[in-house]
Amino acid sequence: MLNCGDTFITGDNESDDWHLHVIITPPTDSDEVVTVCVTTKRKRSETLVVIPADSHPFVKHASVISYGYSKIRCVADIETAIQNGTAKKRDPVSAELLSRAQAGLIDSDFTPNGVKWFYKELLEDEKAKEGR
Repeated sequence: MLNCGDTFITGDNESDDWHLHVIITPPTDSDEVVTVCVTTKRKRSETLVVIPADSHPFVKHASVISYGYSKIRCVADIETAIQNGTAKKRDPVSAELLSRAQAGLIDSDFTPNGVKWFYKELLEDEKAKEGR
């Protein structure tokens, strides 16, 4: 089962334009997670979270987390994509990179509002569980 910090790649088989996606939340009771997308750093890239080359086996050159591509996904859908070959599982990210990716989701102006709201609700639920 996929969990927080796990990664997978998806892309276009014809152009070999695959992107790394990072699961930044544990699965909810309804099997949903938040994912963020890692893309090559370009002149107009959001640079809130820059990922140096070789900080993950898939990252070969300077990259960024593009929060505009953040999504709420069902774990079962990701696992199905991995099984049918439209996605490929990759190594988990470091705890440090995971923490930076999580912090950036809230701070980014590009995170879709629904994803930001969902993530904030998860954080509040976790705080409530810890306070019991």
